[in-house]
Amino acid sequence: MNRLALLAALVLLGCPSTDSTDGVAAPAATEQAVPVRVAVASPVTLIRSLQLGGVAAADRSARIAPSGQGVVSSLKVELGQKVKKGDVLAELDVSTMSLQLKQAQSSANLARLQATDARQEAARVDMLQAEGAASSQQIDKMAMGLQLADAQVAQAEASLAVLQNQINKARLTAPFSGTITGVFLEQGEFFTGMAGMGGPPALVSIESLDPIRLDVHVPDVDLGRVAAGMRVLVTSSAFPEREWEGEVALINASADQGARTFTVRIRIPNADGALRPGLFLTARLVLEQEDGVLAIPEKAISEPDSDKPYVMVTDGSTARRTYIQLGLKGDGGWA
Repeated sequence: MNRLALLAALVLLGCPSTDSTDGVAAPAATEQAVPVRVAVASPVTLIRSLQLGGVAAADRSARIAPSGQGVVSSLKVELGQKVKKGDVLAELDVSTMSLQLKQAQSSANLARLQATDARQEAARVDMLQAEGAASSQQIDKMAMGLQLADAQVAQAEASLAVLQNQINKARLTAPFSGTITGVFLEQGEFFTGMAGMGGPPALVSIESLDPIRLDVHVPDVDLGRVAAGMRVLVTSSAFPEREWEGEVALINASADQGARTFTVRIRIPNADGALRPGLFLTARLVLEQEDGVLAIPEKAISEPDSDKPYVMVTDGSTARRTYIQLGLKGDGGWA
C-alpha cells in the first residue's frame, strides 16, 4: 500500500571523482537512505471554521419581587431547584391586607346600596316631574345625588381591585420554567422593596439554562461568512472530553459600540445542565464542511502555494514525487 511520506529524502553522501593532482581515482561515494515518517491518506470529514470565545449566559433570566412590602410567610424553593412555569415560589403575609380587603368589600357593598337608593329616588322624582309636581331644585338635587352615588361605587370598587391585586401579587410564581439561581430572603424576613447593591429589589431569581446562550463578537471582515442557522461546535476547558453542537440564532444589525465587530448570538442545547452561566466557551462556526474526502497533513505537501503541489508517495522502500490537486483546507492542518 502506498504511503504519503511526511519527510522523505535520499542524501547523496559522495560521488565519483578524480584527484587532479595524482590521477588516482577516489573511492566511489555511497548513498544512504534517511529514515522518514509516513502517514496513510484516508477519508475524513474536513471542517473549516471561525473560532471565537465568549462567556456562557442563561437564555432567559428574571429577578422576581412582590409589588408591595411584607413578611415572607412561605418560601417554597431553594438554590438550584428546578421549577416549571406557574409554580409558586414564595408568599408574603397577607393577613393585614385580607382584613383591609374585607373592609373594602363592605364599603363597596354600602356604595352599591346607596346607588340603588339614589336610582329609586330618581325614579320617584321623574314621576313627580311628569305630573308637574317636582320643582327644578328637586330635579337638580336628584341628578347630583345619582352622580355622587355612582362615583362612590366606582371609587369603592377601585379600592377593592387594588387590594385584591396586591394580595394576588403577594404570591410569587415562576414566569417560565428554569432553575432557581438566587434566594435573597428567608422565611420570616421582611421584604422592603428597596433596591440593593445587586440591582433592583428581588426575593428570588430564576434562569432558563436549556438552551444556554453564548454571545461572540465577529470581526466585520468575517461577517459575510456568518448566517443565522449556521452550525456551531462548542467546547469548554471545564469538560475537555465533550463537544456541544449549537447554531447561530441571530446576528446584531449594528456593530458593537466602539469596535468593528458584530454580536452573534449562539444557542446551545443543554439538557443535562452541564453548561453553566459564567463558563468560558470556545465556539467554532462551521464555514465549510466536506465529508468523506481524502485528506493528508498540510506539512506533507511540498510547494502548496504553487500551481503544482506534490507529495512523496512511498512504494515499498522508495519514495516518488506525486502531483496532487488541493481542495478544502480544514482546521488542524489537514487538506
